[in-house]
Amino acid sequence: MSSKKMMGAALLTLLLALLIVSPMMTQRPVQSVAAHHRTSFALAELTINHPPDMTFENGTRGKRIVWNATDPDPKNYTVTRDGEVFSSGQWFGEPIIVDLDSLYEQNLTYSLPRTFTFVCTVFNMQNQSVSDEVLVTVIPDEAAPIIAQPENISYEEGSFGHYIRWNITESNPDFYNISRVTDDPQSTNGTIEYGDWDGSNISLNVDNGNATHWYLYTLFLNDTLGHNSTSVVNVTVYEDLTPPTVSSPDDIAYEYGAKGNRIVWHVYDSNPKNYTIIITYTFINKTYGYLDESQVPLQNITQPNWVIVHPTGDDLIIEIDNLYVGNYTYNITLFDIYGRNATDAVNVTVYYDLRAPVVTAPADYSYEEGYTGHWVNWTIDENNPKSYNLTLDGDLLEGGEWNGTGFNVSADGLSVGDHVFNLTLTDYFNQTTVSAVVVTVDPDSHLPIVSNIQALQSFRSATENNVTIQASAWDLNGIRLMQVEWRVGNDTGTETKNMTKTDWGLYVAEIGAFQVGTVLYYRILATDNSSVNNVNTTEWIRLEITPLATRPTPALVWVPVLVVGVLSFLVVTYLYVKTRTR
Repeated sequence: MSSKKMMGAALLTLLLALLIVSPMMTQRPVQSVAAHHRTSFALAELTINHPPDMTFENGTRGKRIVWNATDPDPKNYTVTRDGEVFSSGQWFGEPIIVDLDSLYEQNLTYSLPRTFTFVCTVFNMQNQSVSDEVLVTVIPDEAAPIIAQPENISYEEGSFGHYIRWNITESNPDFYNISRVTDDPQSTNGTIEYGDWDGSNISLNVDNGNATHWYLYTLFLNDTLGHNSTSVVNVTVYEDLTPPTVSSPDDIAYEYGAKGNRIVWHVYDSNPKNYTIIITYTFINKTYGYLDESQVPLQNITQPNWVIVHPTGDDLIIEIDNLYVGNYTYNITLFDIYGRNATDAVNVTVYYDLRAPVVTAPADYSYEEGYTGHWVNWTIDENNPKSYNLTLDGDLLEGGEWNGTGFNVSADGLSVGDHVFNLTLTDYFNQTTVSAVVVTVDPDSHLPIVSNIQALQSFRSATENNVTIQASAWDLNGIRLMQVEWRVGNDTGTETKNMTKTDWGLYVAEIGAFQVGTVLYYRILATDNSSVNNVNTTEWIRLEITPLATRPTPALVWVPVLVVGVLSFLVVTYLYVKTRTR
C-alpha cells in the first residue's frame, strides 16, 4: 500500500469518527415533561384516649386496657409497665390492647395491694408522639363469693321449666356443692350435685316435684383462699287444681279460594291428656268453584295423647284452606289427667268470590331514550286466577294460563314516543280487570361527551410536520360519527375529515402535512346515535406547527463512539507505519 493511500485511509477513518460523535448525529428530539404539582395537606392531630384507672380483686380475670389512638400516618407504639417495656411494635391505627391477666401469669401479685403504672406511647411517621398513663391497682381477695339470692319458687305439679339460677361474683373460685332437704318421702336428702367451680353462674332444674311437699336447696361455694358462702332456696309444689287453658281466637271469614287461613289456639295444662276438634256446618255449597271435593276433610279430629312441649304452652294450629263456600264451626275440647276440661269454638265463613282481580300498577312515567333499568310492575290480589293477556302498543307480548302471581315487564329499549302496556286478567268466574300503563320515551337531550383531545406532530422534513388529531367520545346511545374540522390561519374555508375508532377506544384522523410556522385551528364534531342525532361541536383549538427541538445525546452514548473512532485511527496509523518500513 502506497503512503498516499495509507494517509488517505487514516484521514477517512478520522473523519468518520468525528462525524459519528458530531452533534448532528448524536442529537435526539426533546420530549416534553409534564409538571407535577404536590398539594400540601395539614395532618390531623395525633391523639390518644384516656381509659379509666381501675382497681380489682386479685385473681379477677378478663381485665384489659384499651387505648384508641388516631393519626393519618401511624408508625409504631410502645407500652411500658412501671417504666419497663411491656409491649411494642408497628402501629397501623388499630386499638392497642393490654391483657391484665399477664399480671398473674408473671406472678406479679405476690404482695398486695400493688399499683402498676402502664404508659402507652404512639408515634407517627413524622416521629411525633403522644402518651397516656393508666393506674391499675390489685387488692387482696378478702371477700367470700358474692351470691345474688334467688326468690323462692312454687309451681303446679306436672309443670316444667323451673330453675334456680344463682348469679355469682368471685375472683378465685374453687368448688361448689348443692344439697337438698325435703319432706317428700319419694325424694332423697343430701348432696345432689358437686364439683370444681370455675366462677361461672350456676343453674339447677327443680322440675318433677310431688304435690303438697316442700324442698330446700342449698348452694355452698368455696374459693381458693378458704372463703365460703351459702344460699338457700325453698321450692314448693302444689296440686293441679286448674283445668286446661285455651285461647279464644276471633272468628274467621275469607273469600273462596284464598290461601293461608288457619285457626291458632294457644293451649296449656300441667298434666295434659287428650283433646278433640268437632267440625259442624250449617250451610255448604259443593257445586261452586273448581274443587271436586274439599281438600280438608270435615271429619272430626281426635288426639288421644296430648303432650305439651313448651313450658308456657303450645300453639295448636288447624289449616282451614280449600273449604267449600259455607259456614263452619270448629269446636275444641281439651282434657287433663284429672278429668278437667276446657272448650272453645271458632266460626269460619267462606264466601263467594265477588270481586275481579285487584291490580296495583305504577303511574304513567317517562324516561330519556338510552337509559335503562325501567320496568312496569303489577302487583295482583286474586284467589281464583285463570288467564291473562299482556300487550305492548296492541301487539301481544305474552298470555295464557295465570297462577295469580304479579308481572314484571322491562320497558327499556323503546323508541321515542308513547307506549302502552296493557294487562288483562280474568279469574275463574270470568271477572275481568284491565290495567294500562303508559311509558313515554323522550328524545335524547344530552350532547355526546368529548374528552382527551390532542394534536400530535411528527417529523416529515426540516420544514414540515405531519399532524394527527385524536379524541375520546362517549354517549348513552353510542357514537354514530366523529369528525375533525380545521382551517389554516384566518382562512374562512374549512376542511372536514371523518375520524376512525381505534382498538383502544380513541378516534384518530391524520389531516396532512403543514409548513413549520403555520397556525391551524381545529375542532371536534361528535354525533350520537340517538333519534335526534345530537352533535357536540367543541371550541376551536389553536395549533402552531413548530420545528421539532433536539438535545444532545448523553455522554454515555457519544463517549464510547469517540473512543472507537480514536482506536480506529490508531490502528490505521500503525498499519501505515508497518507497511512503510517494508
